[in-house]
Amino acid sequence: MNILLAHGSSDARHACEVRELAEKVSVLLGKEVGAAFLSDDTLPKGARVLPLFLGHGQHGSVDAPALAEKSGAILLPSLAAHADAMAEFAYDRVTAETRRVKVLFGLYRYAGFEALYAALHARINRCTLVAHGALHGEPTVASVLDLWREDGVSPIKLQPMLLFNGKSLDEMTAQAKGEDIEILPVLSQSTGFPELIASLLD
Repeated sequence: MNILLAHGSSDARHACEVRELAEKVSVLLGKEVGAAFLSDDTLPKGARVLPLFLGHGQHGSVDAPALAEKSGAILLPSLAAHADAMAEFAYDRVTAETRRVKVLFGLYRYAGFEALYAALHARINRCTLVAHGALHGEPTVASVLDLWREDGVSPIKLQPMLLFNGKSLDEMTAQAKGEDIEILPVLSQSTGFPELIASLLD
């Protein structure tokens, strides 16, 4: 059995979307794929567990390994270890119609997300103009957008580098107010994301 392990959230949308992703990946693989959260007491024994964490931090280095060991489950590398694949996926989304786009990649934070930031930065030549902002840390999403507005940059695409809808997306959306900004869906709600996750489990 395969398990998608998420950190969990008080926002009900989060758990629903994790379970929906697990169902889609299960259909793609033709194998059982379940959803679990760090708040769970145990995971199925012998399950292969893919942690859905884009950054390196306590969840990936302490919490998930402890839960997997306690459960007798096999812990796979988290999404943070697949930063290149995540960045490539995000760029494919923002350039689906044209490479002549001005895009802001919105990270949760920089600390712990260095691999994802570097992978995104390494591909900046794929678009006309690229910047990175964060919810927690400088430059913020809001400060980058303010600077771009002062410079007359428009229209702008904001790609949240978040896996699921919830409070972080709400906060990022609040920072990105403006008529000239198209906010793209979070990664899990994007066409092709279940296939990407399935490829990491296959």
